[in-house]
Amino acid sequence: MQRSKELNPENYMSPGWSNRPGTVLTPVHLEPGVYTGDRPFYWNDIDVSCRMTVVELPSQTNGKPDLWVHSPVNLDGPMMETIGKLGTVKYVMSPNYEHLKFAASWYQNFPDAGMWGCPGLAERKKDIKWTGEIADGFRPIGWKGGDGTYVSPDSELWDCSVLQPLHLNIEKNPFTGRPFFNEVIFYHAPSKTLITTDMFWNYPGSVVPNKEFGRDDSWELAPVVDKIPLGSRAWKIGMDKIYAPFFSSFMVTDRSEYRDICSHILNVWDVETVIPAHGDILRGKDLIRSVLTKFFNLD
Repeated sequence: MQRSKELNPENYMSPGWSNRPGTVLTPVHLEPGVYTGDRPFYWNDIDVSCRMTVVELPSQTNGKPDLWVHSPVNLDGPMMETIGKLGTVKYVMSPNYEHLKFAASWYQNFPDAGMWGCPGLAERKKDIKWTGEIADGFRPIGWKGGDGTYVSPDSELWDCSVLQPLHLNIEKNPFTGRPFFNEVIFYHAPSKTLITTDMFWNYPGSVVPNKEFGRDDSWELAPVVDKIPLGSRAWKIGMDKIYAPFFSSFMVTDRSEYRDICSHILNVWDVETVIPAHGDILRGKDLIRSVLTKFFNLD
């Protein structure tokens, strides 16, 4: 809580289900530092929520930690100030075809940062001078017991043993025959954190975080809120009951590789926290294994 007070101005935003503490950045882990920027995000007047993740890297610039920013949200004045207190923006990662609305703003305001995208993103969004893309089919250290995808020592990419990418090259839009999200997920090894955008979401079914899983995950920086808007509840039903089965049945084109990816997440990565871009954060190995196994439809 003290770290949050150091970073955040008072009365930044009224607490709500998509930004429970009403903060600019919320500490999730302190050593090493992992923070989220949780925001309301409206689609046809429905708050579908959006979450940015900021990770402190082992390297430093001018005595401050270098920062890795995943799925950036709106860069307003308080965010600029809070990020400046935290460290130096070194990398900005747009992890799929959908989470890129605010990337150009971060590119303009942090011209020295490396701009990275999922495979194929540079061709889609040409208003940014991209440093590079995660390689198509990128596999992390330990993939099937091997070394993963080779990264040249002089590459401008971050240390992939610290932040491990995994490209989900297993899905296509059945109507176009092309990848829909083309997402890259990440595992932050020092904090044992899985970071996702649209591979996994956790829209809440209750004002108590993760109550539907038999848990009360309320803590000082994730308080219970008064209500979840009706439109947001309807969105959860649509995503859980309609989109998820459609993805599993019609968009996953390589079932074997999909199972290998899910197995790596569950059995190789030592995940103790899951930070989804949408919905509540998950904590605890047993809970995470139970939730993800069901969500990945592996039964």
